[in-house]
Amino acid sequence: MKELFQEILDTYKDGSKIVDSSTEVYRKLISELPGDLRRYLNRDDLIVKGSMGQGNKSDYPWVSILNKNVTTTTQKGLYIVYLFKSDMSGFYITLNQGITNFEKLYGKKKYEYAVKVSNYFKSQIEDTSFSGNEIQIGNGKKDLGYGYERTTILSKYYPSNNFTEQVLQADLFELLRIYDFMVKHFETQSYDSVIKSVIAAEDSAVVSGDDAVQAIKDAVDPDDEKPFGFHKKLIEERPFVNKSAKFTRVTNPKVGKIDYLKKAQKDIKNGLIGEELAISYEKERLTNLNRPDLADKIRWVSMDSDAYGYDIESYDIDKNGNEQLIRIEVKTTSSRVDTEFLVSINEINTSKKFRDNYWVYRIYDVNAETPKFYRAAGEIEKNFVLDPVTFRARYKFPEVK
Repeated sequence: MKELFQEILDTYKDGSKIVDSSTEVYRKLISELPGDLRRYLNRDDLIVKGSMGQGNKSDYPWVSILNKNVTTTTQKGLYIVYLFKSDMSGFYITLNQGITNFEKLYGKKKYEYAVKVSNYFKSQIEDTSFSGNEIQIGNGKKDLGYGYERTTILSKYYPSNNFTEQVLQADLFELLRIYDFMVKHFETQSYDSVIKSVIAAEDSAVVSGDDAVQAIKDAVDPDDEKPFGFHKKLIEERPFVNKSAKFTRVTNPKVGKIDYLKKAQKDIKNGLIGEELAISYEKERLTNLNRPDLADKIRWVSMDSDAYGYDIESYDIDKNGNEQLIRIEVKTTSSRVDTEFLVSINEINTSKKFRDNYWVYRIYDVNAETPKFYRAAGEIEKNFVLDPVTFRARYKFPEVK
């Protein structure tokens, strides 16, 4: 490999500026070096290919190594790539991302979000000799080279005539180990999903109350909408007034076979409607308290992530007239009576953290014109009887002695 890399550095800028498949540098960059890497790595899940542009020679030729389970193109996904500097004074091995896909997802913010994703991955990688600093392959202008620089996660630089075969091999296997480690954590997610998950945690895209109500209405299937003039009105009742442990075979029927897809779709829709009703109720409540300013500050946080442990951020006024931020978890059912519902350990722990500033809105008969609900403020464990019905399991690895 060493000889091929050095020959490319020495000869790439010679001759015509047009890509010519008959030249020695083309053969080395597109055929010989990728071929050597394929034989050296000997893995069916990896794609190795080189490029020097189309038509005119690129200022930034490269040879990439892509895990086909993540991507098959350098325009998107995560991959290892050798990047040559435009002046051929050296080259980098990098763990990189496709900037073209960031542009498709985020438009003018493509570089900003690419850097955020890169920074997150850097924060998760330990015990490596690779640099997390930005690389320099071009003249700093926002061209293709700039995109490579901004999407780089890890890198190592090799100046011309100052690298060995042993170092190239050791670095390649070390970076490949990191690459494989990251890919395992993606599981079955597409790289688009990975990017969005990282960005969602970085930039909390919480939605205002008014926008949330409209977004939920837009999400509901138009075929399910009521006639013109129909308006749901959420009615608060004293807790447990419609609580019943009777007729469980009716309220919680056990059937031979469940269409889980339809049930999941129905549960999601009912949940969205419940959150819309809760937001609308909170806006009206605060407006009636002569605090429309607080009504405008309501936020739908579950649109951003389920990790909060609640769905809505609203406000309440204490006995001294001070405003208090409250967190509302909405539990919704189409049942006409209050039945059991599922609670996550995250919700339980979050309710302990915020105590009286954590409310559960229990909404039932959600498909009626006047759905009912009650509010339970405080820790979930103090307001509800909790029965463990599911567990998280992981393999018990043998102890190392």
